[in-house]
Amino acid sequence: MCNIFLDKKENLYGSVLARTNLSLEEIARIYNPVLRGWINYYGRYHRSGLYPVIRHFNKTLMRWIMRKYKRYRGSKTRAGKFLQRIVEKELHLFEHWKCGMIGPFD
Repeated sequence: MCNIFLDKKENLYGSVLARTNLSLEEIARIYNPVLRGWINYYGRYHRSGLYPVIRHFNKTLMRWIMRKYKRYRGSKTRAGKFLQRIVEKELHLFEHWKCGMIGPFD
């Protein structure tokens, strides 16, 4: 994996995803330009290297769900299932979901 991916991956859980007062739509609005740029730039020549970063982003979304909703605080499995239901209902929400980079939520 390239060093640039490691840098991006480490900085994903910034101040935006730590804030539970935002909705998932607002997070998508903030991060979609970044995701779109990564997919367009790195996905063209090194798509397989992009999957760990996308997986980390999905895991970060799960952590955000666990912080935002009390009923998911103790269970990654339930948070993952909740996120999977969101993907099924709103596939258009995040850029990487549109491209089929969904991956398992575990």
